[in-house]
Parts: sequence; C-alpha cells; structure tokens
Amino acid sequence: MTSASGQAPSPEVERALGSIRTMVLVALIFAIITVLLQLVGAVGFVAGLVSLMGSAGYLGVLPMLVALILNVLVIRRSWKMYSAAGNGDIAALKSLNSLGWAIVALIFSGIIPGILLLIAHGRINDLPSP
Repeated sequence: MTSASGQAPSPEVERALGSIRTMVLVALIFAIITVLLQLVGAVGFVAGLVSLMGSAGYLGVLPMLVALILNVLVIRRSWKMYSAAGNGDIAALKSLNSLGWAIVALIFSGIIPGILLLIAHGRINDLPSP
C-alpha cells in the first residue's frame, strides 16, 4: 500500500484504513441484504395491490422503486469507498466521503449501514491529507 506521494503510509494510517474498510464492508453487506428484502417486499406488495386494485396498484411501487434506487446508489458508493480504503487511496476515500450519503444510507439502507458510514465519515476526516 502506497500513498499518492509514493511513500508507504504510517502504521497508524494503515490501521485506520483497515478499520474504515471493515466498517464500510459491513455497511455494504447490510445494504445488499436490504436491497434483497426490498425486492421481495416490492414483489409481494405489488402483487397484493394489483389483486385488490387492478392495474392502478402498480402506482404503489413508485416509492419502493425510489428507495431501491437510492439504496443501490449507496451500495455503489460504499463499494468505491471499500476499494479506495483497500488500495490505500486516501485522496479517493476523502473525495467519496459524504455526510449526506451517510444520512441517505441511514434512511434508505437501514440503521446499521447508516451508523457505520457515519462513524467511517468521522474516521475518514481524521486521516491525513495526501
């Protein structure tokens, strides 16, 4: 692992990157589980609405679709953060670090991914600038 300047990061930075990588990985796993549950729930919900309301029941899936799309975007961003932490790319990790996305994860991906990304946000801010 080398930083952008070509020097190996200090042991403290390596430990911090390892901790951040683990937190983001756990958040990523729980966000993926949430997507799977959202898909199963959406299929069941739409099937129930369509049987009760006919074709107008498909409109009930729009809020679920928005939540699913936002959750997929959280997963995509978390994957990029995980990769950056694994590669020791502090500049990329800091550029992907966003309090807003951590809050979106808290709302749409669940409590565990949201809290882990909020904690990782603080630890990423504490990393030295590359």
